Amino acid sequence: MDGKDAEILDAAQAGSIHIARGIAGSGGSLLDIAAVFERAPVGFAVVDGQMRFLYVNPAFLSVHGGPVTGDHVGNLMHEVVPADFTATVDPLVAEVLTTGVVHRDIETRVEAGSAIKQLLLNLFPLCDSDDNVIAAVIAVQDVTRSHEVAELEGLRLHAEWTDRLDRAHRAGGTGSWEVDLRNGRVAWSANLCRIAGVNQSPNSLEDVLALVHPDDVDVARASFTGLTAHTSTPDVEYRLCTPDGRVVVLSSIAEPVTDTTGTIVSLRGMCVDRTLRRTAEADTRAAVVRADRMTAELEDERQIVLQLQRALLPPSIPVVEGTDLAATYLPANSSAGVGGDFFDAFPLPDGRLAIAVGDVIGHDVEAAVTMGRVRSAIRAYAMQNPLPDRVLSELNRLVCASGDMTMTTVFYGVYTPRDGGLCYANAGHPHPLVVRDGVATPMAHRHGLITGAVKHAGYLQFETSLRPGDALVVYTDGLVEHRGEDIDSGTQALCAAITAPHLPQRLDDLVPAVIKAVAPEQGRDDICVLALRRGPVRPE
Repeated sequence: MDGKDAEILDAAQAGSIHIARGIAGSGGSLLDIAAVFERAPVGFAVVDGQMRFLYVNPAFLSVHGGPVTGDHVGNLMHEVVPADFTATVDPLVAEVLTTGVVHRDIETRVEAGSAIKQLLLNLFPLCDSDDNVIAAVIAVQDVTRSHEVAELEGLRLHAEWTDRLDRAHRAGGTGSWEVDLRNGRVAWSANLCRIAGVNQSPNSLEDVLALVHPDDVDVARASFTGLTAHTSTPDVEYRLCTPDGRVVVLSSIAEPVTDTTGTIVSLRGMCVDRTLRRTAEADTRAAVVRADRMTAELEDERQIVLQLQRALLPPSIPVVEGTDLAATYLPANSSAGVGGDFFDAFPLPDGRLAIAVGDVIGHDVEAAVTMGRVRSAIRAYAMQNPLPDRVLSELNRLVCASGDMTMTTVFYGVYTPRDGGLCYANAGHPHPLVVRDGVATPMAHRHGLITGAVKHAGYLQFETSLRPGDALVVYTDGLVEHRGEDIDSGTQALCAAITAPHLPQRLDDLVPAVIKAVAPEQGRDDICVLALRRGPVRPE
């Protein structure tokens, strides 16, 4: 353990953790983070390079089935959480600490107590004022219910084949029987007696009917008497009530037996125990009903959240002379649900244009509500003082101070249409692209901390200039982060798609075409894209 790790751990155990002389140069501490995380419904933990806990909130412990009390600061992660969880998380944490990369929406299965849970993981770096990564933050969300719904949906498909397989699988649980019509005596095989739960064969047909379920007596009697007159079907199903209180379902296949004169002298048949099959069919039908109900409920919830999210997005984007603007929002179609991606563009009092694109951590109602509050706050702060570093600093303080708001990545900039000038700041958001002379290139600048991570975080402001014909493309990570692919490959594919020669030139058509070309059709996360193009210089 090096000196910095020892300093962090000692301070953590003392209850006041000042990281590298204050996070972002403002005296920040993990206590600032704890104030945000302690009551969060999502599990959060902060670990160092040795996989020791610097902070862990109750939700993180609860989701793994452990006690939510006790001080785990300084403990190794594998001492507190299941081994299969650490096996998944350890290499991701190492990558965060080494490269500062952000991992989003990674699913894993863990054994928590006596239950198997499906977890959704997000990991991101915690940096000091010099932008050095000093710890990793792990966010954990339980998405087990969504996967259970998917499993119930599988039962629906199985139910459609139950009837077809019914006659094809007549194996096991069988017994033979015979009725001698000359003396009325009944003979059951030993296995049929076992199925019916009796010690010996019934003596007569009336003894057999006494075991039949009262609701099925008429069906069974008609089957036996009909066989003697060649008027009943050879296949009939009825229930028996066993002496120990069980109900078994029998499917009987029978035929009459004649003597040399053609007279029916006996009946004989084979019974198949259908109890387990019929119980499974009933369970399957019930599961289908439950799956239908749960699917409908989840879809209703998703539509409500989606309507709320769309209502919180701007109904239109402004028309700015000499500037083309286009924006698109596409909701997720994965099991994680609707997220908190957003965009905004609005004119400032001095004639400049403010733009913002952000992504709230998490999904569903909480993320949508946070998204609306963040977007409104950005507008309010921009109207007071539009400088990007100030707007993001104020927004960060708001998110940190609000216990019901979740952390959010934000790119915010101020564009001057007259000369193409752009000043901007970035709070943990993917780097936008600049398209110049047919080539798309990610903008080069340092990320600031994600808003809500540290109370006194500071943000750097950068400046650039768009030439006539240049375009700026700002997007959320759902456009470039796909399952089984790294984000660099996704960014390269996006750059290639934006500059492909066959795509339309109008931004209103280009943005949805690029999304269609890059984003997967299934398992897609939320996507927001905002594009701005500087028009040709007009003579004065």
